[in-house]
Amino acid sequence: MSEQENIKAAHAFFDAWNAGDLSHGEPYQTDGHVAEGPGAAGPMNKEQNRAYLQNFLTAFPGSKFEVLLTVTQGDYIVMHWRVGGGAHTGPLHTPSGGVLPPTGKTATFEADGLPASEAVEMLEGAFDLNSRALQRFLATIAS
Repeated sequence: MSEQENIKAAHAFFDAWNAGDLSHGEPYQTDGHVAEGPGAAGPMNKEQNRAYLQNFLTAFPGSKFEVLLTVTQGDYIVMHWRVGGGAHTGPLHTPSGGVLPPTGKTATFEADGLPASEAVEMLEGAFDLNSRALQRFLATIAS
């Protein structure tokens, strides 16, 4: 794939989130999709990752991703993004099994990600989310 096609594939997730429908990003996910996220018990397949992400989308409806930087070289892509704008109006299930009830607060979260080493199998790689940034984000809405 060209670098431009790789960028399109990498941005598919963010476009799906912003549309409020994670299924829009599924055409870019392979059967071997593996993702990691802060608080997850371990690597997640595409179904587990979708449930993990849907938890946040349900808790923060209307939140939007803004890709701040995309760097590509051949098949490698690194992105820096910000997500925010949605108020915490739904329950947020925690990895420990608890539930953070809606607070009505908004917060912004920035992170970096390396979607994969080959964009054709773009989401077969793992997003490396900055767990400290997520912890600050969650602390903001919980306080």
